[in-house]
Amino acid sequence: MASLDRQQSDRLVHLITAVEQLLTEVDEGGAEEILDELYMLITKIFELFPQLDKEEE
Repeated sequence: MASLDRQQSDRLVHLITAVEQLLTEVDEGGAEEILDELYMLITKIFELFPQLDKEEE
């Protein structure tokens, strides 16, 4: 399985930084919307890669 290349890693860090900045700008309602969207993203990742959805040992 291939890891992220440098460009992909940089893009991911940029997106995470943007979400963290957004969290400093919103109230609880906004934070809940962000959480909902992140949950949907994680759900999509597990749908694309079901082998990742395993219990911690």
